[in-house]
Order: sequence, then C-alpha cells, then structure tokens
Amino acid sequence: MGASTKRRPGRIGAGRLLIAIALLLSATPTARAEAADGEAATRRPRITEGALLWRTAKEAPLEPAPWLLTEVEIQVTGIVARATVRQAFTNPSAVWAEGVYVFPLPEDAAVDHMRMRVGERLIEGQLRERAAAKATYDQARREGKRVGLVEQERPNVFTASVGNIPPGAPVSIEIEYQQSVRWDAGWFRLRFPMVVGPRYIPGAAPAASASAGSGWGPDTDQVPDGSRITPPVRHPSRGPINPVRLSIELDPGMPLAQLEAAYHEVRTTALADGRYRIELAQVSTPADRDFELAWRPQAGAVPEATLLTAPHGDDVFGLLMVVPPAAGAPDALRGPREAIFVIDVSGSMHGASIDQARASLRLALSRLRPTDTFNVIQFNHRTSALFAGAVSATAANLRAAERYVDALRAEGGTEMLPALLRALDTAESPERLRQVIFLTDGAVGNEEELFQAIRQHLGDSRLFTIGIGSAPNSHFMREAARLGRGTFTYIGSPAEVQAKMVALFAKLESPALTDVNLDLSGATGVEALPARIPDLYLGEPVVMALRARALPSRLVIRGRLGGEPWERDLPLRGGTAGAGLSAHWARARIDALLDQRRPGAPDDDVRRAVLELALTHHLVSPYTSLVAVDVTPVRPGDQELRSHALETNLPQGWDYTAVFGQGQGATAWPLHLAIGVGALALAAAAQLARRRPLAVGAPARTLPVALARNRHER
Repeated sequence: MGASTKRRPGRIGAGRLLIAIALLLSATPTARAEAADGEAATRRPRITEGALLWRTAKEAPLEPAPWLLTEVEIQVTGIVARATVRQAFTNPSAVWAEGVYVFPLPEDAAVDHMRMRVGERLIEGQLRERAAAKATYDQARREGKRVGLVEQERPNVFTASVGNIPPGAPVSIEIEYQQSVRWDAGWFRLRFPMVVGPRYIPGAAPAASASAGSGWGPDTDQVPDGSRITPPVRHPSRGPINPVRLSIELDPGMPLAQLEAAYHEVRTTALADGRYRIELAQVSTPADRDFELAWRPQAGAVPEATLLTAPHGDDVFGLLMVVPPAAGAPDALRGPREAIFVIDVSGSMHGASIDQARASLRLALSRLRPTDTFNVIQFNHRTSALFAGAVSATAANLRAAERYVDALRAEGGTEMLPALLRALDTAESPERLRQVIFLTDGAVGNEEELFQAIRQHLGDSRLFTIGIGSAPNSHFMREAARLGRGTFTYIGSPAEVQAKMVALFAKLESPALTDVNLDLSGATGVEALPARIPDLYLGEPVVMALRARALPSRLVIRGRLGGEPWERDLPLRGGTAGAGLSAHWARARIDALLDQRRPGAPDDDVRRAVLELALTHHLVSPYTSLVAVDVTPVRPGDQELRSHALETNLPQGWDYTAVFGQGQGATAWPLHLAIGVGALALAAAAQLARRRPLAVGAPARTLPVALARNRHER
C-alpha cells in the first residue's frame, strides 16, 4: 500500500530566488515592456493585464513571463486523425527568456514531427535519444541559439522548452501527431485535451536531491518525475490564459445523422463531398477543459469492418476496425453480479465533478437487481466503505447507500492505491461476475504503481473507469480499464450523466465478447497489435494496427459470447489512407514493450527495443525527444537568460481552494494574493525551499509562486 509519511508544510523557492506575482486589472489585451531598447532592461515593465512576474534578486525589477497562444488543426479521414499543434511563445519583457510549458496530448497520440518557426524560417526538429536531445538543447541555450525541445512525460503529458526567446519577439513550436478515432456505442469520438490538471504526488521526497523539473510538486520515491508533471497553476481570480484556436476538417466517409461538440460552442460548415469544417465559436478559447467532437452515422452506414492501408518501405501498414454485430447477444446478464463502486472524493473532485460523480453513482445503484450484491468505497487521503463487504441489493441496503452517497463531500488528497486494493483484494464468488466501477478524475502522478497493482490483484474481476470532470487523466482511464479487462467512459458535464451511464450499464449488464482472436489467414509476414485482444463490450470494436508483407482479403473474428462460441467471417475492403499508418503500428508496439516493464526490474532490453523502434519511425517516446536548433547565435554573451515555467489554467469546474488550500492531504497555498482593481498585489515567498543545485553554466531558474509540495498521510 506504499509507505506512509507525515505531512510537512511546503517550503517555497529555489536557492535564494524571490518569486512574486503581481496583478493589475486593465482592458489592454497584452502585457508589454515600456521599451525594447537597452534602457528598458533597467526599468520596471508596464503591466497592462494579469501577468506572471519574476524577480531574480531582491532589488531586481519585475519582468513578465512569456505568454502562449496555441493553434490546433486536425484533419480527420474516416477513423484516422492527423493533427498539427502550434505553440507561439511570446516574450513581452526586455530580457531574453526561456519558456517551459507542460501540456497534454491525446493518450494514444503518435508524435512524429516537430518544427521551430522563427519569423519566416522553419527549422525541422531531429529525433534523438532523450538524454542526447536534452544535452543538445542545453548547449544551444548556453550558446545563445534559439532552440526548441519536446519531451514525453506520460503518454498524454509532454513538455515543450524554448530557449533564447528575444525581447518582444515570438518563437513558435509546431508538433504533429496521429491517432485513431474512438468508436463507442454508435458514436465516433475525437478528444483533444487542453490542460494538465494538478496531480497528487504521493511518496517521500529524498532529503538532499535536486528536482528534475520546475513544477510545484517534488520528485518522490513513488513519482520520481513529480516536478516535471506539476506546472504552476494560475489562480482563477486572475483570469484565464493560454488561449486556444481549434479547427477540424472532418471527412467521415459516410452520411451523418448527428454531429456535436458537448463542451464547447462551435461553428460547423458543410463542405463538398460530405465533409465538414468545425471551428471553436470563440476566436480564442481558454485552455481549461477537454474538447470533444462526436458524430453518429446514419443507420446502417457503419461497415462491419474497415481497413486502411499505406505502404512504408517493404511493408504494408494497416489500421483495422471491426464492429462485431450485436444481433444474437443476450439482452441481460445470465447470472447475478457483484458491483463494487469506488468514488474519488479528493479535493480535485470538489464542485461540479463531485456532483457528476454522485449523480452517476445514484443512477448506477438504481439499476441493481435484487439478485446482485454491491458495496460503495470512497477515498481521498483515507479509504472507507459503506459496508464491511458486499451486501445484497435489498431496498433497505439501497436506501442506506443513497444516504451515504448524498453525504459524500470532496476534500483532501488522492491516495488511490489503498482504495484500489480494497476493491480488488476481496474473496471472489464463482457464481457472480465481479465488476469494479471506478469514478475519478485520475488526478494522480503514480499511474505506473496503480497499473502494477491492477496486474497483480485483478483476479477474475473486471475494472471499469469513469473519467469525471472537464480534464480527466485519459491515460489512467484507458490503461486501467485495459489492464482491468473492462472499458472506460467520460462524463464532462451534468447533462451527460444519464446518456453516458445508461450506455455504460448496457455494457455492464450484457455479456462481453471474450477470448477474442482474429484469423488473418492468407496474410504473409503479419504482425497485429495488440497481440492479445481485450474483452469487448456491447458497441465496442476491435481496433488493431497491422504490419505485413501482404494483407488478406478476408478475416474471421472469433470469441465467446455468454460462454458460447461466437464467429463472424468478414470481407476486407482496404482503402489507402496516405502516409502515417506506420506510426500507429510503431506506437502500439512501443506500448506493448513498455507494458513489459516491472518495478525494480532492469529495463535495458525494453529500452533498447523502444529506442530502435522510435528512432526508426521518428516517434517521441519515454526514451526519445525532438530537438530543433537555430545554428546562428542571437543572444549576446553578456545578456542574461531568464527561465520561466509557464502557468496553466485550473480545469473548468475545479475549486482552487479545495485543491491548493490548507486542507488535510491537499496541496498547500500558504501565500494569499491581496487583489485590488487597479493596484498591484504582491505575494512574496517568505520561506525558502531547500536549495537546488544548478548545473554548471545553466541559467538560474525561478519557480512558480507558492505551491507547496504535497505528502500523503493516513
């Protein structure tokens, strides 16, 4: 269950650096320095909007940090999405700057290109081993060259670093990735995450070691990279930042019955040949929640099998989606089940998220039958349950459960592991199908520890995850469900609870298609991923990435439905999807290799295999990064370079005080901003953190203000 540590107040700062935040409210759209000449460096900049300000010495002038504009263009062709993300870093100060920004991408994104744009010049990024790419970046930064670096922290969390941004000038980073569109219960769904929600970082921080990143969280024994996945979070009272412009060109390949974006207002324009253009209605939308586009084909328009192919070298790569027909599947489960509901009541769930979770749980309880058994487990920094064990779904027990759910309140830390183990480490009843339903936003940094617990303790249970809120941790949701032989869904607003939960109930209450395999007889040299197809639930497809010398014209899908043999023979009509399908296969192969890692075991073989694949297919991975260097030095050697960890927004619907307040188990916010209209409000970091040694030749780094480290407790 992990070692327990006593909570200690956070200590703020880095070395003897003083960090301050100033806020002055004004209608002017951007913050700029008073002048760009040499004298401006010695004068206080004129602040005309809410801005993050930095001070590197007690008497030094305040300087605004770089600000960010993100533009996203996505091309969707059938079940393949190709995206370009442009991040424009603008330096409004009179001092040379480095910007470090932690941002999300879809958890299945295959990132294969990066470019740096300087004026009209475009510099192509090179893929290198991660340590070598970082060394190249650091050297170019010290030499005064403009340089960009993109690193993967999690499958859905990346860091962009841009060095030597000139005063008053922009530098852009362009990232390209490819992903497949999800098909679920009659809908195609495409998600683009916009913000990394604050993560709970459990574990003990080593007493005398430097953190690897510039985030508010520490590196701990349970989350060794905690400082790299906890970017500073802007207080909502200071207004949103990081605007996003997003457009999608959709070619669904079939007539549509419905097209919608649940969480944003959009403009939709019908184009020729059944295509659509979808744009955010607001020109610049704050990056504070996930964007999701969903479309439903007309009845009978979805083919049973879709195969997209593209040649690459001597091989043919393919992306295959098979939708098993639902006809003949029993309407209801053939036996009783045991349903264990686990609900996250930590501080990050405060507000809209806990309302959605309670509504979802009430609906789930109402669907239980008298022959079922159930229990409700809640967790934050502590874990407790309604009953000592699973009880029958009698009217009295259900009334007790409803009262229990109504009384749930969100506060404290996110110690997920004890709750997960309590739900899984239970004596199983062979006559019952045991289902664990996990309702959470997944705002944790120790995902791999949780995945390992699922591998070891799942038994014959099935784990279903429900991502709650505006910015759930999609990597945790998808991977936990995959390892748990279940499925996942997202609920991003109260209006979705009824429809999303009913669709999930249809899966929970219907038998899964198990022992699924594909017969690709006739193919030569074929390698299909995933090698083991997970259980499939009502309305879910088989999605596989293929590599072969030659693909077959037919396939046979087999499995067991309700314990009985099930088989379908389907024709394959391949269509050329253009370049990029090799990235799908390579990403799936990398994921399979990374899944072989085990805590405490050497991963040299996995690392070598992942490196070879990533370098061959030009993919960012845990062991590879993209770096772009402008060969011409631009920063004079006598000019200082200041590094800034760029702020992110708090996800929409989250309560800042519940997450960063002085509550038990939560991250502390020991400094309070005194905000006045038309006046500067300064919050000084009065306590100094333990000193972090700086690398020789590296510029002094400042840290975001006043976010203390969290520790877990029991």
